[in-house]
Amino acid sequence: LGAGLGLVMQVLVLAAQNSVEPQQVGVATSSTTLFRSIGSSVGVAVFGAVFTHSLQSGLMASIPEGTQLPRAMSAASIHQLPEAIRTDYLEAFGGAIHQVYQIAACVMAVAFLLSLFMKNYPLRKR
Repeated sequence: LGAGLGLVMQVLVLAAQNSVEPQQVGVATSSTTLFRSIGSSVGVAVFGAVFTHSLQSGLMASIPEGTQLPRAMSAASIHQLPEAIRTDYLEAFGGAIHQVYQIAACVMAVAFLLSLFMKNYPLRKR
């Protein structure tokens, strides 16, 4: 994911710079950075909320009522859980991650389809 995004980010900045008048290149560059930062923040918040909700729903459905889970779940605390509860927890965790990735894949598919409608500008020579 990091390598893919890293390779795409400079192309996005170049496309933004190429689509504006030469005197507006700074505005295009800073706008790209601003909206990338805002999008990242909103994305992390939304996907974090989806993950938390899905994990909580999965835990409530699979772990018996009255079972106390540790407040902070680290790898060590998960390994100390009884086998049945640990399995249920790991399945709920995996299901929550899976749901986040499914939603992210849908968002990426929509973004790809929208990118097909972008106007094509040839690169400027200077």
